Amino acid sequence: MASTSKTTETQSNEESDVAVMAVENTKQGLASIGISVKVNSVALNYVTDIGDIGGSPSELDATTLKDKIKITVQGVKDIKAWECSYLYDNSSTTSDFRKLKTLEKAGKIVPVEVAFPDGTTFKTTGYVSTMINGAKVDELISAKLSVSLQSDWEITDPAA
Repeated sequence: MASTSKTTETQSNEESDVAVMAVENTKQGLASIGISVKVNSVALNYVTDIGDIGGSPSELDATTLKDKIKITVQGVKDIKAWECSYLYDNSSTTSDFRKLKTLEKAGKIVPVEVAFPDGTTFKTTGYVSTMINGAKVDELISAKLSVSLQSDWEITDPAA
């Protein structure tokens, strides 16, 4: 019996050590440094922020006269347009603004990819439009990319 007790104690200590290691290797967040955005396979150079990725389904009212609370059923997922802001530059044919304006004028559905620093990628498709944001004194001029999404986001997890 004594040897069984030691084995159980040893197993318990090993399990505890594994649990501690798991906690030590857990990250409490991911910095936005290094996020990249590609539109039609071309990386944007001066992105300053990105919009929400994903969406939620609409709620269809299924409440009856017998119900004491509102009952809903999930409907169609609403992913809306995806937006990101970038610093305005129109100094060359390879500037972000010109590349995006060219895609906007073409009026075709193009692929969009957002990659996080941990290797997670988010891919979708949509129609591109871009515009200049309002400007203020002592600020950099910025622009906004808006993608009218035509497909849901496809998420690829980072390699283990």
